[in-house]
Amino acid sequence: MSQLSLIPFGQEHFPLLISWFHNQQEVTQWAGSGPTYPVTPSQLAAMLQETEMSPPRRYCWMAVSDEHEVVGHAQLAIDWNDGVARLARIAIAPQLRGTGKASVMLTLVLTEAFGHPQIERVELNVFSWNEAAIRAYMRLGFSHEGTRRSSVKVGTERWDTVMMGLLRSEWVVAGRV
Repeated sequence: MSQLSLIPFGQEHFPLLISWFHNQQEVTQWAGSGPTYPVTPSQLAAMLQETEMSPPRRYCWMAVSDEHEVVGHAQLAIDWNDGVARLARIAIAPQLRGTGKASVMLTLVLTEAFGHPQIERVELNVFSWNEAAIRAYMRLGFSHEGTRRSSVKVGTERWDTVMMGLLRSEWVVAGRV
C-alpha cells in the first residue's frame, strides 16, 4: 500500500475538489450548511484566506499518495485561545472511498494538530447517518460527546449532528504522538 502525505491545498486543486460534489447534499455532508452547490472557486478561496492569517485560523491540505495520486482533502479550524482544533471538510476522492485511505489521511491530520503544543483537543461534527465516518473516527480514538438533533436543514430533510472529541492525552496514550 502506498504512503500518504499532506500538501498545502491551493488554487490548483480547486477544479478537482469541486468535481467531487454533485449536489447540495454532498456539499453539506462535506462542509456543513455554509458552502452551496455548486462549490465555486470563490468559496474555496475564502477558506484559503484563513490559512494566511497570523496565526492561521485554518489549515487546508490535500492528501497525496507517493505515486502523486490525490486521495483526499482535509481541514483544521483552529481556536488558538482555547487550544482546540476542529477537524472539518474531510473528503476522499470518490473512486477511493471505502479503501481505508481516510484513516491514514486523518492520522496525518491529527498528528499535525497535536504537533502544536497548545492544541489540547480536536473535535468534529459528523452527520448521524454517516455510520462509516463515525466508525472511522471512533477507531482513531474519538468519543461521542452528544447529538444535536435536527440541527441542519438540507432541502426538505433535517439531519442530526453527532459531536465527537479527542484529547491530547487520549492520542498520546494510543501511542500516536
